[in-house]
Amino acid sequence: MAHLSCMCGAQVYKTLRDAVMTMYRTEGPLVFYKGLNPTLIAIFPYAGFQFSFYSSLKHAYEWAVPSEGKKNGNFRNLLCGSGAGVISKTLTYPLDLFKKRLQVGGFEQARASFGQVRRYKGLLDCAQQVLREEGAQGFFKGLSPSLLKAALSTGFVFFWYELFCNLFHHMKKADS
Repeated sequence: MAHLSCMCGAQVYKTLRDAVMTMYRTEGPLVFYKGLNPTLIAIFPYAGFQFSFYSSLKHAYEWAVPSEGKKNGNFRNLLCGSGAGVISKTLTYPLDLFKKRLQVGGFEQARASFGQVRRYKGLLDCAQQVLREEGAQGFFKGLSPSLLKAALSTGFVFFWYELFCNLFHHMKKADS
Protein backbone atom coordinates (compact mmCIF):
# COMPACT_ATOMS: atom_id res chain seq x y z
CA MET A 1 0.00 0.00 0.00
CA ALA A 2 1.34 3.44 -0.95
CA HIS A 3 1.91 5.97 1.78
CA LEU A 4 1.92 9.73 1.33
CA SER A 5 4.66 10.99 3.57
CA CYS A 6 7.17 13.76 3.96
CA MET A 7 10.85 13.28 3.18
CA CYS A 8 11.60 12.56 6.83
CA GLY A 9 9.59 9.33 6.62
CA ALA A 10 6.78 10.30 9.02
CA GLN A 11 3.55 8.92 7.66
CA VAL A 12 0.92 11.58 7.17
CA TYR A 13 -1.73 9.83 5.06
CA LYS A 14 -2.11 6.23 3.90
CA THR A 15 -3.46 7.01 0.42
CA LEU A 16 -4.44 9.99 -1.71
CA ARG A 17 -8.09 9.29 -0.94
CA ASP A 18 -7.30 9.24 2.79
CA ALA A 19 -5.52 12.59 2.42
CA VAL A 20 -8.44 14.19 0.59
CA MET A 21 -11.04 12.83 3.00
CA THR A 22 -9.05 13.76 6.12
CA MET A 23 -8.33 17.25 4.87
CA TYR A 24 -11.99 17.77 3.97
CA ARG A 25 -13.20 16.41 7.33
CA THR A 26 -10.78 18.36 9.48
CA GLU A 27 -10.60 21.68 7.62
CA GLY A 28 -13.59 21.79 5.29
CA PRO A 29 -13.82 22.33 1.52
CA LEU A 30 -11.86 25.60 1.57
CA VAL A 31 -8.70 23.65 2.44
CA PHE A 32 -8.36 22.82 -1.26
CA TYR A 33 -8.17 26.51 -2.15
CA LYS A 34 -5.32 27.59 0.13
CA GLY A 35 -3.02 29.80 -1.89
CA LEU A 36 -5.70 30.68 -4.44
CA ASN A 37 -5.63 34.44 -3.72
CA PRO A 38 -1.92 34.95 -4.41
CA THR A 39 -2.20 32.64 -7.42
CA LEU A 40 -5.00 34.70 -8.94
CA ILE A 41 -3.27 37.97 -8.07
CA ALA A 42 0.00 36.80 -9.65
CA ILE A 43 -1.18 35.02 -12.80
CA PHE A 44 -2.37 38.09 -14.69
CA PRO A 45 0.77 40.21 -14.25
CA TYR A 46 2.95 37.13 -14.75
CA ALA A 47 1.36 36.31 -18.11
CA GLY A 48 1.33 39.95 -19.13
CA PHE A 49 4.97 40.40 -18.17
CA GLN A 50 5.91 37.29 -20.16
CA PHE A 51 4.42 38.61 -23.40
CA SER A 52 5.60 42.17 -22.82
CA PHE A 53 9.18 41.20 -22.00
CA TYR A 54 9.25 38.63 -24.80
CA SER A 55 8.32 41.31 -27.31
CA SER A 56 10.80 43.81 -25.84
CA LEU A 57 13.60 41.25 -25.76
CA LYS A 58 12.92 40.26 -29.38
CA HIS A 59 13.22 43.92 -30.42
CA ALA A 60 16.42 44.30 -28.39
CA TYR A 61 17.82 41.09 -29.90
CA GLU A 62 17.07 42.31 -33.45
CA TRP A 63 18.78 45.62 -32.65
CA ALA A 64 21.83 43.95 -31.08
CA VAL A 65 22.09 41.06 -33.56
CA PRO A 66 20.60 42.15 -36.90
CA SER A 67 19.79 39.10 -38.97
CA GLU A 68 19.36 38.64 -42.66
CA GLY A 69 16.07 36.87 -43.28
CA LYS A 70 14.79 34.36 -40.73
CA LYS A 71 18.21 32.99 -39.78
CA ASN A 72 18.52 32.12 -36.05
CA GLY A 73 14.83 32.88 -35.45
CA ASN A 74 14.28 29.72 -33.42
CA PHE A 75 17.28 30.43 -31.21
CA ARG A 76 16.12 34.04 -30.77
CA ASN A 77 12.63 32.89 -29.75
CA LEU A 78 14.02 30.40 -27.23
CA LEU A 79 16.50 32.91 -25.79
CA CYS A 80 14.02 35.81 -25.59
CA GLY A 81 11.33 33.51 -24.16
CA SER A 82 13.74 32.31 -21.50
CA GLY A 83 14.69 35.86 -20.62
CA ALA A 84 11.04 36.87 -20.43
CA GLY A 85 10.35 33.94 -18.11
CA VAL A 86 13.21 34.86 -15.79
CA ILE A 87 12.23 38.53 -15.56
CA SER A 88 8.52 37.76 -15.11
CA LYS A 89 9.14 35.12 -12.44
CA THR A 90 11.48 37.44 -10.53
CA LEU A 91 8.89 40.22 -10.49
CA THR A 92 6.03 37.99 -9.33
CA TYR A 93 7.98 35.50 -7.19
CA PRO A 94 6.93 36.85 -3.78
CA LEU A 95 3.31 35.94 -4.58
CA ASP A 96 4.45 32.45 -5.59
CA LEU A 97 6.26 32.12 -2.25
CA PHE A 98 3.13 33.22 -0.34
CA LYS A 99 1.01 30.73 -2.31
CA LYS A 100 3.32 27.85 -1.45
CA ARG A 101 3.53 28.78 2.20
CA LEU A 102 -0.24 29.05 2.49
CA GLN A 103 -0.69 25.70 0.74
CA VAL A 104 1.51 23.78 3.17
CA GLY A 105 -0.45 25.07 6.16
CA GLY A 106 -2.06 22.21 8.04
CA PHE A 107 0.92 19.87 7.73
CA GLU A 108 2.57 21.16 10.91
CA GLN A 109 3.15 17.72 12.42
CA ALA A 110 4.89 16.42 9.30
CA ARG A 111 7.00 19.58 8.93
CA ALA A 112 8.04 19.85 12.60
CA SER A 113 11.18 17.77 12.06
CA PHE A 114 12.36 20.24 9.38
CA GLY A 115 12.58 23.12 11.85
CA GLN A 116 10.39 26.09 12.65
CA VAL A 117 6.74 25.73 11.64
CA ARG A 118 4.93 28.93 10.81
CA ARG A 119 1.18 29.50 10.74
CA TYR A 120 -0.48 32.13 8.59
CA LYS A 121 -3.99 33.58 8.77
CA GLY A 122 -3.99 34.60 5.12
CA LEU A 123 -2.09 36.38 2.38
CA LEU A 124 -1.44 39.66 4.21
CA ASP A 125 -0.44 37.88 7.43
CA CYS A 126 1.97 35.70 5.47
CA ALA A 127 3.55 38.73 3.77
CA GLN A 128 3.87 40.58 7.07
CA GLN A 129 5.44 37.61 8.86
CA VAL A 130 7.95 36.99 6.07
CA LEU A 131 8.99 40.65 6.09
CA ARG A 132 9.17 40.83 9.90
CA GLU A 133 10.98 37.51 10.49
CA GLU A 134 13.08 37.11 7.33
CA GLY A 135 13.44 40.61 5.92
CA ALA A 136 12.86 41.65 2.31
CA GLN A 137 15.22 38.90 1.07
CA GLY A 138 12.76 36.38 2.53
CA PHE A 139 10.37 37.22 -0.31
CA PHE A 140 12.84 35.58 -2.70
CA LYS A 141 13.72 32.35 -0.84
CA GLY A 142 13.88 29.51 -3.35
CA LEU A 143 14.01 31.84 -6.34
CA SER A 144 16.94 30.12 -8.11
CA PRO A 145 15.25 26.77 -8.91
CA SER A 146 12.10 28.65 -9.83
CA LEU A 147 14.06 30.80 -12.29
CA LEU A 148 15.54 27.71 -13.94
CA LYS A 149 12.06 26.26 -14.38
CA ALA A 150 10.68 29.58 -15.67
CA ALA A 151 13.54 30.01 -18.14
CA LEU A 152 13.09 26.55 -19.60
CA SER A 153 9.30 26.44 -19.63
CA THR A 154 8.73 29.97 -20.95
CA GLY A 155 11.56 29.67 -23.45
CA PHE A 156 10.06 26.51 -24.90
CA VAL A 157 6.52 27.91 -24.83
CA PHE A 158 7.55 30.84 -27.05
CA PHE A 159 9.80 28.63 -29.18
CA TRP A 160 6.94 26.24 -29.97
CA TYR A 161 4.39 29.07 -30.25
CA GLU A 162 6.45 30.86 -32.91
CA LEU A 163 7.33 27.61 -34.66
CA PHE A 164 3.68 26.61 -35.04
CA CYS A 165 2.60 30.13 -36.00
CA ASN A 166 5.19 30.10 -38.78
CA LEU A 167 4.15 26.60 -39.82
CA PHE A 168 0.46 27.57 -40.03
CA HIS A 169 1.35 30.78 -41.84
CA HIS A 170 3.32 28.83 -44.47
CA MET A 171 0.53 26.25 -44.80
CA LYS A 172 -2.04 29.02 -45.34
CA LYS A 173 0.28 30.72 -47.85
CA ALA A 174 0.71 27.45 -49.73
CA ASP A 175 -3.08 26.99 -49.96
CA SER A 176 -3.57 30.47 -51.45
